[in-house]
Amino acid sequence: MKKTAKVILWVVGIVAALLLVVSLAAGPIAKNYVNRHGEQLTGRRISVGNVGVNLFTGHVYLRDLSLYEDDGQTAFAGFDTLDVRVHLLQLPFRTVNVRHLTLSGLYANVLQDGDRFNFSSLIDHFASDNKDDKDTTSSPWTLKFYNLHLLHASLDYRNLRTDRAMSLPDINLRVPGFVLGGEEASEGGLHIAFAEGGNLSIDGNYDSRQGNYYLTAKLADFALQNLQPLTSDLLTVDRLGGTLQVGLKAEGTIESIMKSHIGGSLTLNDFSLEQEDAAPVAQLRHLEVQLNNIDLDANSFDIRSISAEGLSAQYEQWSDHTTLDDLLAPSTPADTTAPTPKADKTSTPMKLHVGQVDIRDCNLTYANHTLPDEFRFPVTNISLRASDLTLGGDNNAQLRASLPGGGHLAVRWQGNLDNWKQHQDLFLTIKGLDLKQLSPWAVAYTGQPIEDGVFGLTSRNTITASQLSGQNILDIYNPTVGKRRKDVETAKNIPLKTALYVLKDKDNKIELEVPVKGNIDSPEFNYMKLVWKTLGNLLVKVATSPARALGNALGLNGTDLEFIPIDPSQLGLSSEQYHILGQLATIAQSDSLIVLNLEQRMPAPDNDSAAFRYTLWNNLIQRYMQEQGVGEDQLHIVSGEPTKKKERTGYAVSSEMKIEE
Repeated sequence: MKKTAKVILWVVGIVAALLLVVSLAAGPIAKNYVNRHGEQLTGRRISVGNVGVNLFTGHVYLRDLSLYEDDGQTAFAGFDTLDVRVHLLQLPFRTVNVRHLTLSGLYANVLQDGDRFNFSSLIDHFASDNKDDKDTTSSPWTLKFYNLHLLHASLDYRNLRTDRAMSLPDINLRVPGFVLGGEEASEGGLHIAFAEGGNLSIDGNYDSRQGNYYLTAKLADFALQNLQPLTSDLLTVDRLGGTLQVGLKAEGTIESIMKSHIGGSLTLNDFSLEQEDAAPVAQLRHLEVQLNNIDLDANSFDIRSISAEGLSAQYEQWSDHTTLDDLLAPSTPADTTAPTPKADKTSTPMKLHVGQVDIRDCNLTYANHTLPDEFRFPVTNISLRASDLTLGGDNNAQLRASLPGGGHLAVRWQGNLDNWKQHQDLFLTIKGLDLKQLSPWAVAYTGQPIEDGVFGLTSRNTITASQLSGQNILDIYNPTVGKRRKDVETAKNIPLKTALYVLKDKDNKIELEVPVKGNIDSPEFNYMKLVWKTLGNLLVKVATSPARALGNALGLNGTDLEFIPIDPSQLGLSSEQYHILGQLATIAQSDSLIVLNLEQRMPAPDNDSAAFRYTLWNNLIQRYMQEQGVGEDQLHIVSGEPTKKKERTGYAVSSEMKIEE
């Protein structure tokens, strides 16, 4: 027995010595092999500073490893230290148990040139090696990983064609542990601290027998500045401010990951987009979104509530660009040779439900620099409320806001979000708006500025099967227009001052109806152009025929007052003719600035008796109108061209205003 024990001890000693020798030799051998044959393994040159192996403890480490570019000189990626400890005694039981793994100082320099990256040759190398290697058998091994650490990693990215760059200088990752394979349930966690502030925690468990998983994720105090390098291809922003809080829960099966159910919340505080030497493009004090459930497989999104407050933004328009153009980064030319992906006709239609929308204390400013005078229109104290919003059926929402000069805006909307051309019903009211705020538009369309007035509007617009029907009622008090601007050219000469003067009633008020109709699918359809066209035609008609407009306003038939029929053979004026003159006198008496023009239309006189009758009628009309209180400067009677046979005979009546434009 003693001899046997002695033999065993010798064998164990020899094995231990051999293991020690192998452990000591394995590191230098592995280092030499990697440095000499790394290019054969990866297609790239590899250099490693030091390799250590301890077969007793299962400890392996590598230091100062570098993977080079295709030129063999420029470093592509590498790390300072990789330290791994493996439980060797579990290997015979088909279990890889990594008790500890630390990767420190990992770095990578990613370059993009079109659709190729500086790591594309690596992918091509391994793809060519494995193209015929198809392993369809399942692995009976169990993989256990604990205490995984990624310390002070960095990533640099540059697009060689656009010269855009992104840098993530300090990436830290900690995973307490997870298990793959086997029949036991596994748990895992992940913790990341971000360089600019904030941290991410993910915890979950997985039951390999059932295939079920449960996952919770929490993003706390995440500074949006962390995302700025990632947005450089999309936005030209000098600073992205704000903090984000996200809490999510997800559960489902690994085999049908799209059928997962996701719920949770998102909170954004003190968000801002800022550009150098400019006011913030947008700011948002608080945003909160509560999720009931997201089912990706059913394409269903059930949102409990969306609330926001303190939004502030401005949109400016120039002749060649807008604020949005300045914010978006220039896009690279599209690849026209690439095939256009076909739409998936079998995709599930989206289902959306938002239980409650509450947006308040928001301010938006619209500025237009394309007009002769700068137009800046701030809308403040905006609030929006809606409930039970869906894509399919009709929805309701209410909006309120404050307008410049003490005005107020109220909007009630009912309509379909998904098929919006099928049905919309919008009711809008504006009260108490300072009319001077709209002066830049008046100058642009008419060449005349607005100097005073209060504006109100009631507008009802409906869309049914792409057909728009709109009714707008304008209510204006004390509209005052300045002199025509000689430095402004307008497409249509609209006598705005004259028209407004005629349209005002005795209380200095104007009420107009402006209908709008059209097919919104038409390329020529433009709502505001239709409004201005209708208004312009009305103003021109009123200003060039004030007698008709005032006659209609006074309850008279303005059209019947445009001609006074007279038989060339009659000796005096009839009762009917005096009646028409009386109505014209009533119109002239209503405003001393109205001028009546009466053009005598008669056959050429063939004797002295006919000429006498023509003169007699002129004198009778002149005397009668003076008796009615019409001033001499308000009535002009002239002789026109002789009439032809079958033409009406009498006096053609026109009118104008004595107003300097």
